[in-house]
Amino acid sequence: VILVADTTQTTALIRRLREVMIAGGVITLVVAGLLLIVVTRTALRPLDRLTTLARSITTGDRGQRLRPDRANTELGRAAAAFDSMLDALEASEQRTRRFLADAAHELRTPITGIRTTAEQILGATVQAEDDASANRQYRRATLLLNESRRAGRLVADMLDLSRIDAGLTLELADTDLVAIAEAERERAAVLSPDLTVSRTGDPTAPIHADRTRVTQIVSNLADNARRHTPAGGHIVLDVRAADHSGLRCAELTVTDSGPGIPDADRERIFDRLVRLDSSRHRDHGGAGLGLPIARALARAHQGELTCLPTDSGARFRLLLPLRPVAPRQAGGHL
Repeated sequence: VILVADTTQTTALIRRLREVMIAGGVITLVVAGLLLIVVTRTALRPLDRLTTLARSITTGDRGQRLRPDRANTELGRAAAAFDSMLDALEASEQRTRRFLADAAHELRTPITGIRTTAEQILGATVQAEDDASANRQYRRATLLLNESRRAGRLVADMLDLSRIDAGLTLELADTDLVAIAEAERERAAVLSPDLTVSRTGDPTAPIHADRTRVTQIVSNLADNARRHTPAGGHIVLDVRAADHSGLRCAELTVTDSGPGIPDADRERIFDRLVRLDSSRHRDHGGAGLGLPIARALARAHQGELTCLPTDSGARFRLLLPLRPVAPRQAGGHL
């Protein structure tokens, strides 16, 4: 017995069923992938916020908090613990700042008295070649005066930090960064005649800033370079206009031929009361407040102060907003 049947419709039905199943599988995979992306992003959003907050903290902004919406989850508990840690850190930093401010105010008067007394003793002491006792007295008076001046500079730095923390008021006016750098170059050359101090760059760099505070920044960078540059070395102050992050800036770089700063410490040197254990800092005095003050003053001007990588020596870069100069009008009245 031979049975013959037409399978055309069955084959077509199977083909359509296969196409439907393949399409359904693809759609299911796409939907599952999209759902997985959405769920993953939602689950990892607190970690993204944590990363953003951590980056903000590294730049000195410790006022932000995560404040998790779901504190009963693992990520929520981690975020709450992170906020608590930041609260404790900020409270500790505030106590340190108040202590520095109070100590500076309390120490200023007695240190001024010690310095005045040392100056009077030094003025009354005569250095004589044949009088050993007078020479010892003269050296002691000189040492006392130098140490009192050093303590006075420390107190002045502490007072500057307290003013910056309280909100420093800047006396803004039109000035020229090149003129400030040139004055500091001349000062550094006089104070360190065994060094070669030069200035390069543009002939002018107009800025709208507090000239006294900008001078303080440049003076701090120049003094820092002088202290760490050996005899016969060189210091270069370069001022020029430059583009940074789409903004026109006046750029000052101070480069010295000293022992340099390790890459791992180029950001740490701007922390308060930090003394690096390196050849550049081991044999030089200071309480580690000059660079933090300089950076705070730069940021108060909407600028930035950084330590740049370099093959030898150290290089610091100061960026300040460049003041646009109005074009001169040609011609005159007839």
